[in-house]
Amino acid sequence: MALRIAVTAEPIPSHVSALDYVIGPALGQGHAVTLYAPPMFRREARRRGMGFHRAGTDWTCDPAVQRAASGIWKESGNASFNRHVFGRLWPEQAEAKARDLIAAWTRARPDLVIAECSDLGAHLAAEVLRLPVWAADNGLGPVLLDLWDTDVAPALTSLHKRYGQDAPVLPPMVTPAPVRWFYGTPPPSARAVRRTVAAFRTTAAEWPDRPASSRPLVYASLGTLTTAMSGLRGVMRSVYQEVMAALSATGCEAIVSAGDLARDLPSADPRITVVEHVPQPALLRRVDLFVTHGGRASLLDAVQAATPVLGLGVLADQPGNTTAFAGRGLGRALEPTATRDELADAVTALLGDSRHTAAMAAADAELSRLPPLDIAELRADV
Repeated sequence: MALRIAVTAEPIPSHVSALDYVIGPALGQGHAVTLYAPPMFRREARRRGMGFHRAGTDWTCDPAVQRAASGIWKESGNASFNRHVFGRLWPEQAEAKARDLIAAWTRARPDLVIAECSDLGAHLAAEVLRLPVWAADNGLGPVLLDLWDTDVAPALTSLHKRYGQDAPVLPPMVTPAPVRWFYGTPPPSARAVRRTVAAFRTTAAEWPDRPASSRPLVYASLGTLTTAMSGLRGVMRSVYQEVMAALSATGCEAIVSAGDLARDLPSADPRITVVEHVPQPALLRRVDLFVTHGGRASLLDAVQAATPVLGLGVLADQPGNTTAFAGRGLGRALEPTATRDELADAVTALLGDSRHTAAMAAADAELSRLPPLDIAELRADV
């Protein structure tokens, strides 16, 4: 039986892609899927063939919000950034999102809500309307759990009381990787399911096949969020410049995907190509090493391509992600302040050690053994 599935996303550039492991199976199983999200994701819904309903605002694009968050990160570090963003800003935005969703879902009445784990307004709206709801781990699950008792729940308590609800709790969660990969303490009712990506993201990259004897090919991308935040552009430009200098020093070939920063990163080395965007899952299957900011989706793309990573975790969940991957032998982790010499040494070491590639292949096999997401079963279990 076809169900009406409501999927929600919050305004971070890559977050719809991070939910493809939910969206793809729901559409493939014949359900009617509607994305309830800020206007920035209208095109992303259309590309995936699902409905779209505007809910919430593109609040993360506000220059004042970006300046404040970037300033905290630069002055006080990632822990303070996380408390500010996820313990304060996200709860402050929850009511507007909940109000939009309560109005929409009162009319549409979905059979199941699958909300981003960080979409606190969607969790509340589903609770108010007594709709079955699962949280979809977008990578921020570990951060939310770390801050839940100290920051997130206290910030949401008055809002929940205003709507006549009990103390806020995180709904049961689906996650697209073995739980122990990213969680020291598993979240309650966590269910690991097989990861899928949207078909258009797997289209072969337009680079010619290389002869077997050619230099190693490295792909570098430090994510969409860091380059989208105006207050971090200068920092990220410097990091990219150090990465490019390190790659040039190693003598490898490289593709650097830098979003809007690409125009500000001229390459003096003909072996290094700088572009705005690439079909990342497809390209990763053709490279020897991935230099990454360590976002959850990017790391899982690397696993499915069996490509080792050099992680430069910048903010939010990224430092913890890259540390976890390095601990599993899937690559190395450095601070984003690493020098070009440190970066070059790490690149050389990773390219010269086949154990990381073997570890990635084993991780890919483990990932592929996870059960597929069954929407009807999910609905029956809440």
